[in-house]
Amino acid sequence: MKLLGFLFFSIVLSISTTIRAHEFWLEAAPFYQKIDSTTEITLNVGQQMDGQLLPNIPAWYRHFDVITGEGLKPVGGELGRDPAGYINIQTPGIYAIGYESTKKSVDLEPEKFTSYLKKEGLEKIINRRNELNESNKNGLEIYYRNVKALVKVGDKTDVNFYNYDFNYPLNINPLQNPYELAEADELDVQLTFEQKPAANLLLHAKIKNKPNFQFSIRTDAQGYATVPLSHKGIWLLHTVEMIRSEQQGIDWESYWGSLTFEIR
Repeated sequence: MKLLGFLFFSIVLSISTTIRAHEFWLEAAPFYQKIDSTTEITLNVGQQMDGQLLPNIPAWYRHFDVITGEGLKPVGGELGRDPAGYINIQTPGIYAIGYESTKKSVDLEPEKFTSYLKKEGLEKIINRRNELNESNKNGLEIYYRNVKALVKVGDKTDVNFYNYDFNYPLNINPLQNPYELAEADELDVQLTFEQKPAANLLLHAKIKNKPNFQFSIRTDAQGYATVPLSHKGIWLLHTVEMIRSEQQGIDWESYWGSLTFEIR
């Protein structure tokens, strides 16, 4: 038992070092599910929707829930299990699964931190670092993941939670039901941070198994953006917001938001 415990700890430690500064998202298998069937939920980290599956480690998250007609319920799962969770729903409709991570920290060298900020469209932080004479200082950061997936159960929509935001700090809220849209339609979304419109955030869109596809757009003053659904497939929308930290020994706090769904 001691050996197994040591091996498990080693695996967790190895995985935990890979989850920084990458896309993080939920996937449902499948996104379209029959009534009263088990849907597996995976935690994914990587790039271009290609990466590594993470096990269920309760110490890594604050919440891992599904919203139902009876309210919020924990996603089923066991310690160390991959897939990390599963749901079984008897009522047809659109359901949202949410995962909010605990905080993690990273210390990036100045060049890497600046590169990361440029990639995520956070020029405001680059400018702020210049104002604070911190451009040549390491980026001391804590970060949180606020991620959601939408699944369709059955053929009807007796319940509809496509725009449920879980009250996470950072949310990507679709303004239409993605499961009523098709290829070539447009999806309007609103991004919020601390329940207020998140203006001028860079929103990225990716599609599973289409590594060359990329789409990015900035939100307007009210946090709105429109994503053209140019292809069928599993979609990932993701963004990052960053603020100055008030915690001792930490310079910045970042919040990573993502939303996944499937277009047929």
